Amino acid sequence: MNTMLSEILFDASLLFLIIGTFIALVLGLGLIFAPAITLKFNDKINTRISLREKTKAIETAIKSEPLFYKHSKISGAILVIGSIFVLYTLETFNAYSLIPHLPKSISAPAWDWIIQSAEIFLFISCVFILIFGLIVFIRPSMVKNFEQVANHWISTRKGFSKMSTDIDITNKLVTTYPRAFGAFITIFSLIVLFFLLPGF
Repeated sequence: MNTMLSEILFDASLLFLIIGTFIALVLGLGLIFAPAITLKFNDKINTRISLREKTKAIETAIKSEPLFYKHSKISGAILVIGSIFVLYTLETFNAYSLIPHLPKSISAPAWDWIIQSAEIFLFISCVFILIFGLIVFIRPSMVKNFEQVANHWISTRKGFSKMSTDIDITNKLVTTYPRAFGAFITIFSLIVLFFLLPGF
């Protein structure tokens, strides 16, 4: 089964390379014999996509703190009741009874370890949420100090700013010397096809 899958992946990769090389060969020939048309076509398909523009909507901060503090009693009560309910469920429900009904691809001891880890994680999380909910319900002003320390806004758009900068050196060189680049691409594509086609 693994051998068959490896052969399928190898053939698919080889076909992908051959198709890509044929496209490069056509592009190279186009730069040699019809550079103006090829460059014009390249300008149409060479659309710039800015990650900073695409992520602008999700980078807009949504401030829910005023609503949270305005209804602190309700928010705190929901957190307390929810955490108590989950803790009660962890105490009364036997999660290990689900092991016979879980996928057999994972062994029973592994499922036992996963369930135990999940229970520990949920217990610690619920205890923290319960304490947090009580603080919000009784004295919400204590949360503001913690919020100012922990609630930092990190913008990924700043990280993408350098990636969104156009690097147009190659396009300028191709536009200036289209036939030279076309000859290079054509020769390189023919060499690659010479080695790939016999193995396909």
